[in-house]
Amino acid sequence: MSSSINEIHRSVADADDLESVHDEDISIGDVFLSLLQHPLQIITRWNWKSAFMGALLRASFYFTVYKASKESWLVTMTAVAVELGFRFLTSGISGALVQSFRRAKPPWLATGIVSVSLPIFSHTVEYITHYSQEAYFSNVFAPSINNARQKAFAVSVLISVLSALFNIFIMRQGVLLVGAGNETQSLWADLKSIPGLIVQFVGYLPSQIIKFFSNGQFVYAIGIFVSFGLVVGTLMGTFRGKMSWAYSTGIGAWAILLGVTLLMFTFQTIRRKFFSDAKTSA
Repeated sequence: MSSSINEIHRSVADADDLESVHDEDISIGDVFLSLLQHPLQIITRWNWKSAFMGALLRASFYFTVYKASKESWLVTMTAVAVELGFRFLTSGISGALVQSFRRAKPPWLATGIVSVSLPIFSHTVEYITHYSQEAYFSNVFAPSINNARQKAFAVSVLISVLSALFNIFIMRQGVLLVGAGNETQSLWADLKSIPGLIVQFVGYLPSQIIKFFSNGQFVYAIGIFVSFGLVVGTLMGTFRGKMSWAYSTGIGAWAILLGVTLLMFTFQTIRRKFFSDAKTSA
């Protein structure tokens, strides 16, 4: 291990919280080391912003799926209450963990770890909570009768992956941070930044595909496109337990990505032509 890495490790080890470490580059190993040595930082830096938004959005999602499945109001509101309760806790923990990896290098590995580990954690809790509610407490909490729980759980997995990717993306831009000193903004300031960041986030993969194609790096461009559909299809098929879901959602993901990429490419081409003509006429 190099001396530079040792110095970074010492600076991380000496800090009770990763947010008090001023190194611009923190390795993945440094993050895990800090979390193992100082696990209480996840509690002291519990991300109430992520907890609030995560619980609200997931409860709204469960409400929509249950009502679309024609569940009764009692069953629907029971599921919403259960989701609100545990999601408020887990989203705060997940938000603190995502924030811990926001400066970790290499970024692609940090993103991969976050997008896989956090959905596994949150959906293990989600499955146990909702299953226990219906299997063991059905005499107290009304269970679903139209398989709404299974439908909601399957789609929720995909939402969790996208949510984890979006959270680490915006936290790298200084949004939804808690306990980060001068970088921490008010929730209102964060909310005002989110619409623009959503546009950037949605356009990230298409912009990378266009860039690689423009540079003649066709293998990278095709690799991103193929991987996206395979990952989405695999996740949905695995957690729903149906291969038909894997095929349909994978193809759907490819269709959406292709559509957005073509739209972006057309927009960029028109914009370049417009500015080129304007410069020529000037």
